[in-house]
Amino acid sequence: MNTMKTKDASVQLGISQTTVKRWASHYPSSFQKDHLGHYIFSEYEFNLLQYIKDQIELGNPLDQIELPINPNSTSVDASEIELMSMDEPNMISRIYEVERSLHQKADEVVSAQVRQHRTELEELRQVVAQLAATVETMQKKNIKPVSQREALQPSSLGNTPGRARKKRFFRFFF
Repeated sequence: MNTMKTKDASVQLGISQTTVKRWASHYPSSFQKDHLGHYIFSEYEFNLLQYIKDQIELGNPLDQIELPINPNSTSVDASEIELMSMDEPNMISRIYEVERSLHQKADEVVSAQVRQHRTELEELRQVVAQLAATVETMQKKNIKPVSQREALQPSSLGNTPGRARKKRFFRFFF
């Protein structure tokens, strides 16, 4: 067994993928992600997952489980070794590439937000146009909108002519 994905580890451990991801994210120094952000488990890391499962089955909460230290591991991971072995021009070009992709992603996010705002503004323009048309129609028909004071008067609260006029007013909009 060289490496395995989250799904394979979850099947072998008999737990859900979500649980495996939760355990791995709880111990970020012990479980690394690949360049796509997915967990890839080596044999040692799979054994750590098995250790976590055994400890939880014994009744220990995840917060209190301390993982054993791998005697073969160093504090430097593979990506750091790769960066250390690169010469300066390659490293600078890689930095520029990362910056370019970061700017491109930021531009894409801003563009999406601008499109969303434009859509919202267009919807608001349509609502304002509808309201303006309604007011214009009301002015042509000489329909007087009900003021707040008239709406709150006790005489307009029952089955009075004011209430019927109010109902017609709302039907006009809908």
